Amino acid sequence: MSKIAFNLRSLSQNKQLIISKFNWLLLGITIIFNSFVSSTEAQTNNIFVNSSLANEPLVIKGNSGGSIIAKEISQTENTATGYCDGYVRYQPNHVIKLESFFNSLRLEVESSADTTILVKGPGGVWCNDDAGSANPIIEGQWQPGIYQVWIGSYQANSNDKYQIKITGK
Repeated sequence: MSKIAFNLRSLSQNKQLIISKFNWLLLGITIIFNSFVSSTEAQTNNIFVNSSLANEPLVIKGNSGGSIIAKEISQTENTATGYCDGYVRYQPNHVIKLESFFNSLRLEVESSADTTILVKGPGGVWCNDDAGSANPIIEGQWQPGIYQVWIGSYQANSNDKYQIKITGK
């Protein structure tokens, strides 16, 4: 009987050791996967914008580009605000929630690289490539609601730093 108890105890200890090693392996795989995903996927930032924006412009930073042609996301080559050029990721870089109507709202991308912008929201899709410089701008009247914003690059899989200045009246 004691031999059976000893074998069961030994088996239990081996089982715990195997589970422990498996958990460490799983943790390692999770860390590697998360670091890979975070370096290749867009950082989707949720931004809430209210009427105080006219007094305090908002600045958002990120990295542009991806492997998807912007036209795939926009489902059009051209919008009222410009061409849908560049490469983006499937996920938007930013999600902006406007809590009220803006008679005038401006999203201006600033980057040392040639970037593009694509916005999907209430009322449609807007794109821009160059608004007087290599930096894109979308501006006009904006309805309350949720807007998805992609910042693209001219080269596939590029990873260029940018900032968006959001100003309103």
